[in-house]
This record gives sequence, structure tokens and C-alpha cells, in this order.
Amino acid sequence: MTTSVISAFDDKKVAGKVVGELLEAGFPERDIEILEGGEDELVREIVGRGYSKDDARGFAEEAGRGRKLVAAEVPEAKVERAVAIMERHEAAQGGEREGSGREESVPVVEEELSVGKRKVATGGARVTSSVVERPVQRTVHLREEHVEAGRKRADRVLSPEEAEAAFEDRTVEMTATAEEAEVRKTARVVGEVSLGKRVEERTETVRDKVRRTEVEVEELEPASKKRK
Repeated sequence: MTTSVISAFDDKKVAGKVVGELLEAGFPERDIEILEGGEDELVREIVGRGYSKDDARGFAEEAGRGRKLVAAEVPEAKVERAVAIMERHEAAQGGEREGSGREESVPVVEEELSVGKRKVATGGARVTSSVVERPVQRTVHLREEHVEAGRKRADRVLSPEEAEAAFEDRTVEMTATAEEAEVRKTARVVGEVSLGKRVEERTETVRDKVRRTEVEVEELEPASKKRK
């Protein structure tokens, strides 16, 4: 937890020295600034740092008279160190402004529950295509031709023309044919497998716990009164 420490200084030069010494003491630069702006703007800024509206108005009025406001957000364990640096420079310029020291605040913190949505994988399907072979058979009837030469006896008289032609060289050919199986393959689509999504909606009630801080205020009696 951090505490806001604010003090007013006569001019910008002194305020710059305070900022420099805070930095040398190890306080981060992002947590130290010189507050500037109009009165209402300063009041809102200081109230936002945990001060009462009256104290904030007092600081704003000093800024309106030309003084410079140095503010630092410091860890609880280092509050005394930051206050000591500011008070030393306040004393050097002629006294400390009443009420310009530190004010500590304890924040009241409360958690809020918000529910969002995100997509997660819950499963699915994969379609893989592979090639397999299976034996098939078909029966087909084939026709074959065979050339055969046969001799037979004959007894007849040739005419002079036939006899002349018969004594000439002559070749006669006959070709035999046969059928053989010819295989052709045709691809056909016999079915399809498709992937799709079916969307369903459901309602889910989310139960959790949120935390908040409870701040109790206890009045402390002065030590002198306790001794009585």
C-alpha cells in the first residue's frame, strides 16, 4: 500500500531541490511530480490522492499564491523518510505550513465478478482417404480361329486353259484370328463422407467468491488519559 505525501514550497527552485533529493533517496521518478493547474483541478487531484476536501482546498489556495506543490506516492515503510526530506526544506524556508504534512489513507477495496467467454477444443472428427485393393474376377467368352490345310483326292480332266494356269507358281494365304480379353477400369463415385458442425447453446451459472476489505475505525485515547 502507498501513501500520498504533499507539501508546498516557496518557489520552483526549492521544489526542484526536493524532487532531486527524493530521487537520490531511491524514490521512483514516476511517483514524484509537481502539481500544477487551476484550483478546482488541484482539489480534484489531491482528493483523489486520499486527502480530505478541506486539506485539498488549502493546498490549492497555496498554489494560487504562487507556491509549488510537490507530491510523492511512497510505500508505507518509507513515508517517514519522504516526510523528513520535505520538512527539512520547509524549515529552511521559514517554517512548516500547518496541516501540510502527511495524510495516510486506508483504501476500501472490493472485487467485482465478470464472466467472459472463450473457445476451447472439445473434440472433433477426421476423415482420411486411403487406397485399398481387392481381387475381382469376370468371365468372358473368347473366339479363336485356326487355319487348317486338308488334302482330298480328285480325278477330272483339265481344259487347255486350266492346264496352262495350273502349271503357274501360286501362293494362297489365310489368316487366323483370335479374341483376347481387354481390361478397362472406370472410376465411379458411390458415396461421400462430409464434415459439418451442429451448434447448440446452453446456459451455465458461474459461482465464485469476491473479496472486499472491511475497515474499522477505532479511536485511541491519549497516553496521559490512560495513565489515570
